[in-house]
Amino acid sequence: MEQRKILSLATTTLLLIVVFAHLTGCGDVGDETVTERLRFTEFFLLPTAPYYRKSYIEHIPDEEIATREVDFEAKIVEIQKVYRDLIKAYREEDMSALTKTLDTSQGIEWGTLTGTSHGWNNIKGFLEAKWIQTDCMGIQNWENWELTDFYIRPKNIKAPWEEASATAPMFFQDPGSFACVIQPASFYLTNKSSKSPKWRIHQINGSRYFTDPRYKVPDPKN
Repeated sequence: MEQRKILSLATTTLLLIVVFAHLTGCGDVGDETVTERLRFTEFFLLPTAPYYRKSYIEHIPDEEIATREVDFEAKIVEIQKVYRDLIKAYREEDMSALTKTLDTSQGIEWGTLTGTSHGWNNIKGFLEAKWIQTDCMGIQNWENWELTDFYIRPKNIKAPWEEASATAPMFFQDPGSFACVIQPASFYLTNKSSKSPKWRIHQINGSRYFTDPRYKVPDPKN
């Protein structure tokens, strides 16, 4: 019993040190920044805690979520640009440019016709090997490709940042002929910046793609 108490005290002390260092490490900060850092610290230190206990979860009625005023048009413009930059970098086999469109943090996934790669190091190695065999430069009219069927979830609902899901064409390698083929794909994006919009593609044909009707973006044609 005594050992458990000592271990619990040591763990609590360590957590406090981590939180204190996280909050004070960058000099003078405002209350909003402190709150955001607390939320991120809680998110990473206690990833298995029930959602209702996490401070970044807003308890908003479902009907209110659906009627929130969100500038969907502006967000879609930002997301479309990231997607086009991804396609251009992928087609030109420009790894440096490609990384500027991807959220390469933990959990990134890249689904293909034969399976899914997990983690940035594995994905980077997969792409470099694939580009040796497959050339997508001959694909035409890729400039007209667009993401469609948008779902955008506000920050602090399921995670302390904005999330989006959409679908669009993507390049893939035919496992038989190694030719570059085009197939529909699902995209999951995140916007983790609290200052300027910085949407990044976190998963392609991954596990976090969501189609919750509460976050469905209205079709501008209707």
